Amino acid sequence: MSRSLRPYLEYQADRVEAVLAAHKTPVRVTGGTVGPRLIRFFLNPAPHIRFASIKHLADDLAVAMQVPTLTVDKGKEGVILEFSNPNPRPVTLLDLLPEAMPIPLSTALLGLTDDGVPLLARLSAPEVAHILVAGTTGSGKSALLRTIAASLALTHTPRLMQLLCIDPKGRTFGAFDGIPHLTRKPIGDVPEALEALRSVTRMMESRDRRGETPPANRDAVQGTSVPRIVIFIDELADLMMQGEAPFADVLTRLVQRGRQAGIHVVAATQHPSSAILSSVMRANFPLRLVGRVVSADDARVASGRAGTNAHLLNGRGDFLAVSGGDNPLRFQVAYIDENDLKQQMKALQGAAPPSTMLSYSAQLPVLARSMV
Repeated sequence: MSRSLRPYLEYQADRVEAVLAAHKTPVRVTGGTVGPRLIRFFLNPAPHIRFASIKHLADDLAVAMQVPTLTVDKGKEGVILEFSNPNPRPVTLLDLLPEAMPIPLSTALLGLTDDGVPLLARLSAPEVAHILVAGTTGSGKSALLRTIAASLALTHTPRLMQLLCIDPKGRTFGAFDGIPHLTRKPIGDVPEALEALRSVTRMMESRDRRGETPPANRDAVQGTSVPRIVIFIDELADLMMQGEAPFADVLTRLVQRGRQAGIHVVAATQHPSSAILSSVMRANFPLRLVGRVVSADDARVASGRAGTNAHLLNGRGDFLAVSGGDNPLRFQVAYIDENDLKQQMKALQGAAPPSTMLSYSAQLPVLARSMV
């Protein structure tokens, strides 16, 4: 937390306590977190105070604190009051990656949580395995796909990690063309995408027969280790509708059996509905990354559960990570702009000096939290 923000936080904490005391709802602000876009206060109410009484005063608190929006919720910290950070901090991949190093094997950096901790997804974990990214136009889902792909390429050698990128609109993965991690050029053609997925399926079956699996950690890496393969798909709904049954069949097979063979799918869509994705396929995406959606019903379908309020997210990289029975984690996507992305990918091709590349073995503090 910056020194300039401390007086603001102290003032707002005093306002919260004063407003609620005036309404005979005494509380104490016992702590909180400062995230890139949101500030949270943890409230400890007097024993006789009901949660509903505090929640009912949310509008009065917002007026007194002079913030545009304010929410009151419950959590393990007690009553949580959440409002906008007046000095929002941009979250960029190239700034956040060094803070998060060394990143574990087969792990992608997603962004920064509300409490200011880098958030990762370990693809080799059963709780992750395959990732479904959902959100409406402007939510930042394509930017999140690029972030995941870039973080994997910048922290793994091609011998450890290979990427297959499918994008029917041709706008998401252009900067990755030519890097040694790609199994082939980014694909925009549906028949070629289907052929590529069938090829990966045959590889999965071959690995199963031979008992080949990628290494679980960097200490287990050997010269004969098979690489992990991550299939990125943007606009999944378009491909499902154009490719019809054959595309759905091969993709379902990959998400059902791919993890053990070191093959993972990271797919983005605006509409993860039953009309597009079968229940079997949706059940095999354990990790959902949900950006802003249109309605509460869309939020339920995208996240696989009710009550996430994903329709109230701010867009532009404001996301929820939903996995298993855990509470959703709100995070800000670590953004990388097109020029920086192209520069980093050129470095991987050897077209730029090695000093521009992030080190595979940087010895920096380990993350405080990861999603595994």
